[in-house]
Amino acid sequence: MESKAGLFPLHIWLPSAHANAPSHVSAILSGVAIKLGIYGLVRFSGWLPMPVGAGEVVVGLGLASAVLGVAFALGQHDLKRLLAYHSVENIGIILIGLGLTLIATTRGHATWGALTLAGALLHVWNHGLFKSLLFLGAGSVLHATGTREMSRLGGLWRTMPWTAAFFALGAVAISGLPPLNGFVSEWLVYLGMFGAVNQPTTVTVAVPAIILLAMTGALALACFVKVCGVVFLGAARSPEAAGAHECAVGMRVPMGVLAAACVAIGLAPALFWPAVHTAVTAWRGTWTNVPTPASLVQLGWVHAALVVAGVGAAAGLGWKARRGGWRRAVTWDCGYAAPTARMQYTAGSFAGILTEWFAWALRPERHVHRPATTFPPHARFEEHTPETVLERGIEPCARGVLRLAAVVRRLQHGRTHAYVLYLFIGLAAVAVMALAWGGAGPRTSGTPQP
Repeated sequence: MESKAGLFPLHIWLPSAHANAPSHVSAILSGVAIKLGIYGLVRFSGWLPMPVGAGEVVVGLGLASAVLGVAFALGQHDLKRLLAYHSVENIGIILIGLGLTLIATTRGHATWGALTLAGALLHVWNHGLFKSLLFLGAGSVLHATGTREMSRLGGLWRTMPWTAAFFALGAVAISGLPPLNGFVSEWLVYLGMFGAVNQPTTVTVAVPAIILLAMTGALALACFVKVCGVVFLGAARSPEAAGAHECAVGMRVPMGVLAAACVAIGLAPALFWPAVHTAVTAWRGTWTNVPTPASLVQLGWVHAALVVAGVGAAAGLGWKARRGGWRRAVTWDCGYAAPTARMQYTAGSFAGILTEWFAWALRPERHVHRPATTFPPHARFEEHTPETVLERGIEPCARGVLRLAAVVRRLQHGRTHAYVLYLFIGLAAVAVMALAWGGAGPRTSGTPQP
């Protein structure tokens, strides 16, 4: 189930599968298919007795998936592969809530345990919404430009305004920012963790979880600032990006429906609480009276106020711009007399400092050709983040197993007398072990009876 959910380090299938599949299939894989593993974990943990420490293990795996998933996403240059690693991150967030719920169940803290479970289950739906929206947006970009390489894109906001707007909304949602649905589910998890901090038996788990979950949100925000800036802002970095066109209405409508659902859950979270409450109470059948969090109703009003303020500020700026007239000027050119699109930040340079923090896990591969003269004719710097777990961990182990299997296979040569010898050696080894274990058994002391 952990492998199906894409939990780190069993996620190795997920980036390639999501990146290479058609974008609408990637949306289904991320929004629905990997949730089957989560469904299995939730169902089995709801009626099977959990071993001691199971909650702490699930929280630890969830934190590792969340932090390392977003770290690997920061190092990606492929747009769809980046989104795939964010699925690993969000699966980690869901497991953090589920693991804290298991801890609360074993230690009798139903109040905050129900909140973490509610947040985890709501995040299952929220992730399905905003990640599907993002994959459909990436598919629109791929359809218009023919490339997923972010460093070959840029300036798409002018030619693809609908796709850029929908993708930006999904980016805000997946970063856990108000006033959208991602903030609501993460807020419920935070509420549960705040309750766990007040308990002396769970404070040592809750405090690191709060810190690392907050760090995950900050890194996710930085990652999607990079994506939106490199893909949609600035100038086109290639002829494909310069010739991009907006997608058809049939592609915009599904993105609009998903975007509307993200906004609806963010603005009216209390309307969706009865469905979440039903799922929480059905988990073990013992949490039958889970009150509606008071902050959930207040959250809807706060989000509505933020939307009104944002729309008002945008309208005011637009009115002021129309009244004063639009003035165009070149961007800051760093002293260059003739700036070009190549002087913009790339996907690698934008996140270079952050990926350096996680170099111990990412193991980036650098290719550098340094300038050797005062006026160098050529200089180059490239950085690539490999599939570290697969290429540095699993594949070497697999090659070792294959080499061992090749050696063992030599024993299968078709000579019957050799097979009889193998059987004799095996039986002799079993007899020796039986005699050794029998002789090492406990001895009784005392005077033997006649």
